[in-house]
Parts: sequence; structure tokens; C-alpha cells
Amino acid sequence: MTDTMTYYTPLINDIKREKSTVTFCKVLLILTVFFLLFRCFALIRERQNDREIEYEERRQSKYLRRWNLTEYESSKEEYYTREPPRIITAATLHPAKTTTFDPISSEFRTCGKRIVGYYSGWNNQKLSDNQFIQITHLVFSFMKIHENGTISFENSEKKSLFLEMKKRGKEVNSDVKVMFSMGGMFNSQHFSKLIGDFKRREIFLNSIISFLEEYQFDGVDVFWKWPKLLDKANYVVFLRELRQKIQNSRILSIVTPSVGFELMEGFHLNGILKYVDFINVETDQMNRKEGSGRFTGASSPLFFQIGEYKENNVDWTMRHVACTTGKPSQVNMGVPFYGRFWKGVQDPVEKGDEMWRTVDETGSSGTVFWRNIESEGWSKESSTWHDESKTAYIWDSENRMFLGYENEKSLKEKMKYTVENNLGGMTIWTLEMDDDVGSLLKAVTSSEVSCEKNDKNLVKFQCI
Repeated sequence: MTDTMTYYTPLINDIKREKSTVTFCKVLLILTVFFLLFRCFALIRERQNDREIEYEERRQSKYLRRWNLTEYESSKEEYYTREPPRIITAATLHPAKTTTFDPISSEFRTCGKRIVGYYSGWNNQKLSDNQFIQITHLVFSFMKIHENGTISFENSEKKSLFLEMKKRGKEVNSDVKVMFSMGGMFNSQHFSKLIGDFKRREIFLNSIISFLEEYQFDGVDVFWKWPKLLDKANYVVFLRELRQKIQNSRILSIVTPSVGFELMEGFHLNGILKYVDFINVETDQMNRKEGSGRFTGASSPLFFQIGEYKENNVDWTMRHVACTTGKPSQVNMGVPFYGRFWKGVQDPVEKGDEMWRTVDETGSSGTVFWRNIESEGWSKESSTWHDESKTAYIWDSENRMFLGYENEKSLKEKMKYTVENNLGGMTIWTLEMDDDVGSLLKAVTSSEVSCEKNDKNLVKFQCI
């Protein structure tokens, strides 16, 4: 008997081991099946969210197809023929109020509009008290995004400058909301990787929250103008999760480029607007777009362009975003406090219009801040007003140079357009580009404006 048991013991042990292995494999298989089912359900849910966003985008907008020029020109008639509402000025709103500074933004804020000012700390230029008084939101640009998902100040000098401006801004204007922006032209390369992976995204989100809390910022701005089609759904998920973490205790905004170029590929506008407080729509550099750089012109023309580039204007862009989203109150018009110049400029493209001229292939171009226009050799006294585009330009025929730029008159036109079309406000790039007396910011905030009591989501454009 003992010999028999001795003989069968290894066999019994082998059977037990086999049973254990089979059991382990069964458990592993069951867990794998559950994981795959869970992942499938998650993917289905994400796809349903994408479809809901797409459906909402299509339901709210008749603007998803590109307009032809006849439709666009006819739709603008509403703007030109609309009966203007009653003009309300600071004097009629606050007849008994006196201040120690200029009466700068009372009537514009009465219309409930945002004045968002970006500040990059260029050349360590500091902001004045009057600038703090005139804005509703101050946005520091930019915080650095690291490859591992953490964020930081660009360097110790910027940190000291930004925190000094934050402290001073709150002392001068306790109502101003101080935010930081992350990304920008030279530091957006990590966005796609960070938001596309759950673990990396969580590290990124937690770093943003820690930064907000450590330095007591009122909000965060995401300056990513270049998401691709594959980033589209991930971007909405990222903003949704960021909103869930900050709840309503902080402001969340993003930047989008001008329509007709990068915008539609990577932005689910209606999905994004569920989670952000507002979007800052870039409307400058219209003459740096594909092909159009062969001509001079306005960097941010309110209306009008030439030939096939007639949609390269502010009106086309703002009309598209407002009509697509149906939420104009969450849309800010971006305005540049700088101009763009060309050298080696030739004859006009169209006879009778001096604004658009061809540029020699060897001709150079660049930008000039408003504060530096005269110090860099341009004469504002030689400025010409271009009524079709509602912008100014300087043509130096002797040196064959051209400068298109914003001045006080063009910004008043844009402010009027913002109010009359029920947009959320204006966003300035950037505050330190203004002159020492703040000429351009005053033009934005101190002019007579046409205030109406409208539903915040009333779209006043004629959408097709």
C-alpha cells in the first residue's frame, strides 16, 4: 500500500498543479474578459459623447458649410442697416460720480463686456494703475509646460515680475481676475501627448491645480491653437476633467485661431463651451495666412479683403464662431496692439485701393508694437484710414514700405461691433505693447457705446 501511495503521490501532485494552473488561467481569462468589456463600454461611451457633441454642433449651427462670397456679402447688410440703439455714455450713467482718474470703462462694463488683457512682461515693462483699473481679466503669458506634465514660471525673473503685478493689480482693482496662460507658440509641443494618455493627463491636471492654489490665481487659460483632428475629442475630455477639478471656484478659458485655417480641425466648439467660461478668438495675423502673405494689408481687418482671401477678416471669424455655438456671450474678440510692416512693396493689387499691394519676393516683413511705431521711423501723421476694412495704414512710397496697424479709431470700431453683435468682450494682445499713456486701451474702454439689454445668448448675426 505504501509503495502504491509513493508511486501515485507525484502524479497526484501534478494533477493538483495542473488544476491550480487551469484555475489561475480561468481567473485570468475572466479578468481579461471583464477588462475588455469595461474598455469597450468606455470607448462606446466616449464615442456617444463625441456624437452628442457633433450632433449639438450640427443642430445649433447652419454655418458648418463654407459660405460663398455672395451669401457672406448679403449677410453683412444687417450690420450696416441695423437701426442703432440709444447711445449711453458715462455722463448719463454716472452723472454725479467723480474720480481721480479718467472715466475709462464704466459704460463698457455697463454693457457687461469683458476686457481681457494678456501680459507677457516683455522687456520687463510694468503695467500702470490705470491699466489695472480698465481691465476685467489680467492673463499672464506664459507658464512653461514640461514634458512630464508639470508647469512652472518661465524663469525666476518672470516669476518675480508676475507676482509683483498680481499683487499690485489686486491692490488697485480688487475686482480684476488674475489668471495665467500656458502654452503659446513656443511651448505647446507637449499638449497632445499629455492630454491623450490617462496617467499623463492626471499628472498635468494635478499640476495645474497645485499651481492655481499655490499662487492663488483666479483662473487658467489654455493657449493651444494647434490641436489636430486626433486631439479633438481628447481636448474636450481634458477641459471637462479640468472643470470637474476646479468646479466653479476658478475661471477657465482657451484661445482659438481665426476661422478658415486651423480652427475646424481640432476644436469641438460646442463641446468646449460646456466647460470653459469663455474663449478668446484670435483675429490678428490675417495677412500671414497661407498665400495671403504675398500682399500688404491690415493684420486684423474688421471687414473686407481681396480676391480669394475675402474671408480673412474679423467679421467672418466672429460670425462663424457665434453662429456655430449659439453662445456669443462666451466669445471674446481678440485685438492686437501691434502692426505688421512690409519692405520691398510694389504696386496696388487692385486699382484705386492702396491698402493691398504686392510684395517683392526679396522683401521682408515683421511686427512693430504700437508704443514703438514712431521710434522705429514711422510717422502716425502720415496714416491713412481704410474705410472698407475699418483699419489704418501708413504707406511710405519713398522707401517702399507699408505698415498696417490698429489705432484708436479702428479699436473703437471693433468695440462698437462687439457690443452691437452681443459678443462677450474683447481680448488684448498685449497690454505692454500700448504706449505709456495707454492710448489704445482707453480707446477700447472710454468711447461711447451702444448698450442694449439682450439675452446673453441672442445671436445677432444673420446665420446661414
